[in-house]
Amino acid sequence: MIYDISIIIMLALFLLSFVVFVRWILKKIFGFNIHNLSCIRVAFISLLSGVLIVGLGYQLRTSDQKRIDEQNESKVALESKKKTKAKSESKAASESKKRARAKSESKAASESKKRARAKSESKAASESKKRARAKSESKAALESKKRARAKSESKAASENKKRARAKSKSEVSSAKKKKKQHSDTYQNIETIFNMHTIKYLSNRRIFNKGSAVALRDFKVIDFGADKMKQYHVLIAPKNASKTYFLLVFGDNIYKGRITYSSKITVLGSLNGKSRVNDSQINSGIAQRYLGKRDILVLIDRIQVKN
Repeated sequence: MIYDISIIIMLALFLLSFVVFVRWILKKIFGFNIHNLSCIRVAFISLLSGVLIVGLGYQLRTSDQKRIDEQNESKVALESKKKTKAKSESKAASESKKRARAKSESKAASESKKRARAKSESKAASESKKRARAKSESKAALESKKRARAKSESKAASENKKRARAKSKSEVSSAKKKKKQHSDTYQNIETIFNMHTIKYLSNRRIFNKGSAVALRDFKVIDFGADKMKQYHVLIAPKNASKTYFLLVFGDNIYKGRITYSSKITVLGSLNGKSRVNDSQINSGIAQRYLGKRDILVLIDRIQVKN
């Protein structure tokens, strides 16, 4: 109320000041002096009074009218508040929708990324499994090939061994047959000559009957070797230890070891009578056998049993 009155008074004072200002301008600038100022004043006062009356009438209106005006103003204010609230709510709803949409899009993007990552990991795992399976299959195939090759080589080696064994048996059998056939061509010397008197026979009889004879299991009496690496061996039969036979041979006949306990079998021919000389003694035969009668043997083959 006070605010409305103060506005009316300010308007009245403004009009008065405006009239005075206009009069001053007319007098100073244009040289126009208003003599009938009282008429203007009367008109001004009348206008101001009308304004004041209207203003007071507005201020002094009935309580019902005020109430209506207040209701209208309240209604307008309420409408304005509602509009403001609706606008605010709409803005809030819009912001909420935007946030919800952004959140939904972010969630969708996150889900899409997760699915893409899961798909990529699944694909990588599948590729890894495929590579592992391929590697395992390749390794298994390689192992199978190795086993097959090893089995084939083992089988081939077994076949080779069998063939070698069969060949060896065949060769041994053939050698035995040859040996038997070769051995059968030599007669046992003890069935041809008397071992006690053979050293007294003539060379002629020894030559005639002493070709292709076998001296079987004669014992070693003494032996030696000369600078030419020739063995000089005195042997004798079991039942006539004083009847000596002299063997002279090199590595081309026998390369093994000979001892005093050795048993010697000789296939060959008798080469006449002789005596143990310095050559045999120098080879290593004992001095006590110097000058002893012996029978020389030409060796075709010799076998030593130690």
